[in-house]
Amino acid sequence: MALLGTAIKSSEVEVEKDKLEYSIPYDLEVEILSRLPTKSMMKARCVSKIWSSIIRSQRFVDSYYTLSLTRSRFIVILCNGGVYAKRDVERLFIFSSSFEEEKSSSLVATLDMTIPSVVLNYNFKCPSIHGFLGCCSSRFQFIVCNPTTRQVITLPIKGIRASLGYDPVGRQFKALNLVTRPELFPDFLVHEVITFGGRGEVSRKKVTTAPYYPVADGLYINGSIYYAAWAPHLRMDPVIVCFDVRYEKISFIKAPRDVVFWEFESILIDYRGKLASVSIHPYAPFQSFSLWILEDAMKHDWSKQTFELPFPLADVITSPGTNKAGEIIFAPKYLLNIGQPFFIFYYNVEKKNIRSVRLHGIVDDEEFWRRYGLLKNMTVTISPEHVESIASL
Repeated sequence: MALLGTAIKSSEVEVEKDKLEYSIPYDLEVEILSRLPTKSMMKARCVSKIWSSIIRSQRFVDSYYTLSLTRSRFIVILCNGGVYAKRDVERLFIFSSSFEEEKSSSLVATLDMTIPSVVLNYNFKCPSIHGFLGCCSSRFQFIVCNPTTRQVITLPIKGIRASLGYDPVGRQFKALNLVTRPELFPDFLVHEVITFGGRGEVSRKKVTTAPYYPVADGLYINGSIYYAAWAPHLRMDPVIVCFDVRYEKISFIKAPRDVVFWEFESILIDYRGKLASVSIHPYAPFQSFSLWILEDAMKHDWSKQTFELPFPLADVITSPGTNKAGEIIFAPKYLLNIGQPFFIFYYNVEKKNIRSVRLHGIVDDEEFWRRYGLLKNMTVTISPEHVESIASL
């Protein structure tokens, strides 16, 4: 009887615990979870089935992404590897920092994740698109990762050039992969559109178009992927290739010659929601630049402004885009040595002035370099407006 009484009491305690757990209104649980730091939220998925269900629900994922739009992060990606690198030191490093205030003189970045055995193509970019980063490996792989959840997927591709886009209506990611080699002067080009999303399904579809010769990686803006090219062949007519992610259609926009002239050194950016090009002489001291803005794609209409810097910047520099204030960001393309200060620069096109911000925490101690066998002249790419997402692919 004593044992039976103990069992009944134990059962009653469990019932009371369940009542307590379910006594919190659902909406309040959602509100509490949405205010947790991201890492704590990821751990909360293991606390209870209810919390896991809430956090993984599409409604909560969408709500969290909307909230993250107001607190975007600054992503810095380093690629350690190259022609002479050993396989065991090849690695991608992904750092992030909270976004800077306008008067900040420094930022502190933290290492979010690393991806081993990855070497990216020359002049690589890893743009942030709807919470995910996408980049093209030199080993015919397209890598997509979420720095928040640390999920990584690798998609085999048939050509070395691929770009990531997002269809907000269909809630799907799509990678546009150029399969045909344009240097062989084909009559047409074959592309493969790789579609993937939250159910783990991957589909592939071929899209053909008139010949062109791409010279810059793709840039995703508001439902379309853009990249600079010559058409129909190398150094003929300058164009912007436009891929509509939702309808999977490719079109061409006439471009000023300056936008394409420097070919693989050409820079395309998102400037206040419009496609723009920052034209910099890549082989001369950086003292001025031209800003070309696509004002009307249907009319192939571009505007141009030229700016003089108050002082010259480093020679090997690029622009990853703008911040929320519309300042154009300039940053080094390489990290040369251990302990080298890493500066980024912000140019205000209205005030015509420039400010520098030092980024701390980017492999700036010797112990970190030794641990990962880092090489000199590591390639750097920046995604200045990363919005965190807890979605899974």
